[in-house]
Amino acid sequence: MPHDDHAPREEQKHPALDEADWPELTSRVDGVTVRDAREEDHAAIAHLTVASYVDGGHVHPEDTYIENLQDVAGRTRLARVLVGEVEEGTGTEARTVVAGSVVLTLPGMPMSETARDGELEFRMLAVDPAVQRRGVARALVRAAIDRAGQLEGIEAVVLTTMETMTAAHRLYESEGFVRAPERDWRLSDIGQEPTDGIDQLYWVFRRPV
Repeated sequence: MPHDDHAPREEQKHPALDEADWPELTSRVDGVTVRDAREEDHAAIAHLTVASYVDGGHVHPEDTYIENLQDVAGRTRLARVLVGEVEEGTGTEARTVVAGSVVLTLPGMPMSETARDGELEFRMLAVDPAVQRRGVARALVRAAIDRAGQLEGIEAVVLTTMETMTAAHRLYESEGFVRAPERDWRLSDIGQEPTDGIDQLYWVFRRPV
């Protein structure tokens, strides 16, 4: 969401980031590989995330929130970041590219906006506009659902989204998420100022696992 994810917080690793028993990732969409992000993915994640938000008309190219979208290293220290890979080209020109990314966080972790006890939250779901309609977003959403179902004490997945992200809303609903309007919020509710000067309403979706 377009606000300062680097507002004063205790920036230390949450114990959940170091858990060795987080289940191995799998993809439930043919042609898409889902895995944890690596340092060498950071530039690609930054590029595709900015492109997704700007090309989709959700963030102005000069909005200072762009800096947060580009700070992949920062969010890998504070949350769990996944990527979706696809194959591009054929024959000797074939290559694997990082086509999408999503952030997973738990209650009490610095990047959590919406998660309550017993909920896993995902944020910053983004797919490179140049590699769309390959099922990358769906694969990442399903990976979040699967991971939530495998973590002890987690009973639901939640997310916050902009009203303008209508295509994403259709995806979430097709994967079993339901609007939770009683949990919708504005930045002013949490004592923050929007980077674009508009204190818009953010929608919350929730799905039991």
